[in-house]
Amino acid sequence: MSISKSKNLARKLSNIAEEATNELNHVCGSNLWESLGFRFFDQLENPEKIAKANFYYGQLQIINEIKFFI
Repeated sequence: MSISKSKNLARKLSNIAEEATNELNHVCGSNLWESLGFRFFDQLENPEKIAKANFYYGQLQIINEIKFFI
């Protein structure tokens, strides 16, 4: 992969990670989930919020794994 493609991919992954982080902060009402991880999601009040939080947390995990190999 060329350097420019690699940089573009890293930038796109960072944008997706930022969006996922913002959504998690919104769903959870704070950024406390960053220090507690997915265990924090069990404390959310409804199943829809738990599902949404798990989805975005999963996105962040995948992004971190992809960044590891770039």
